[in-house]
Amino acid sequence: MSLLHLCVLGAGLWCLLALGWQFRRAKAFGARRLFSKAAGDPAAGVRYAFLQGMAPGAKESVMLHLPSYGAGLVYHAGIFAAFILLAARIVSPQLPILAARLLGGLALAGAAAGLALLLKRAFKPHLRGISQPDDFLANALVTAFAGLASWTVWVPGMERAWMIEGIALVLYIPFGKIRHCLFFFPTRTHFGAFFGRRGVFPPSGTGTHHA
Repeated sequence: MSLLHLCVLGAGLWCLLALGWQFRRAKAFGARRLFSKAAGDPAAGVRYAFLQGMAPGAKESVMLHLPSYGAGLVYHAGIFAAFILLAARIVSPQLPILAARLLGGLALAGAAAGLALLLKRAFKPHLRGISQPDDFLANALVTAFAGLASWTVWVPGMERAWMIEGIALVLYIPFGKIRHCLFFFPTRTHFGAFFGRRGVFPPSGTGTHHA
C-alpha cells in the first residue's frame, strides 16, 4: 500500500470521526417529548418516507423538474460507483476489468450529470440567486472525483490526481452540504416517524385517520 493510499485512508478516518462528532452534537438536543395521543404508526411513516415518499409522484417540486430529478439519480449513482472504485483500488488493485469498466462508465455518467446540474445552477438566475459558495464547491469536488475515477479506469496514469482529489473531497465533506450523506438518514427517519405518528404518513394509510 502506497503513502498516497494511506493518506486516503487517514482522510477517510478523519471524515468519519468528524461526522460522528457532528451527529453526536445533533443528538445532544434530545428527543421532543410528545403529549398528544398517537393517531398513526411511526414505523409506517418511516417506511413511507424512505420508499413511496421518495418517488417523483410524492414530490410536487420533482414533478415540475423531472429532468433534474433524473440527473440527480444518475449523479448519486456515479458518486457511489466512484467510491467503490476508490475502495477497490486501495484494498485490491485487481478489480475485474469488466466490473471496473462498468463502474467507470457509471462514474462518467454521474460526472456528466453533476456538470449539467452545476451549469444549471450557475446560469439559471433564480438558482444562482439562492446559491452559496458551498453549493458550487461541493458539486465541483464531487463531479471532479467521479470524472477522474472514470478516467483512471482507462488511463491508469491519472490515479495520483484522482487520489489527491479524493483526499480533498473527503476532508471537505464534514464542512459543507455533502455531509447530508449522513444526516439524510436520521432526518428522514425523524420526519417519517413524526408524521406517521400524526397519521399523515402514509397519506392513504388504511386504519389511520388524520389528526
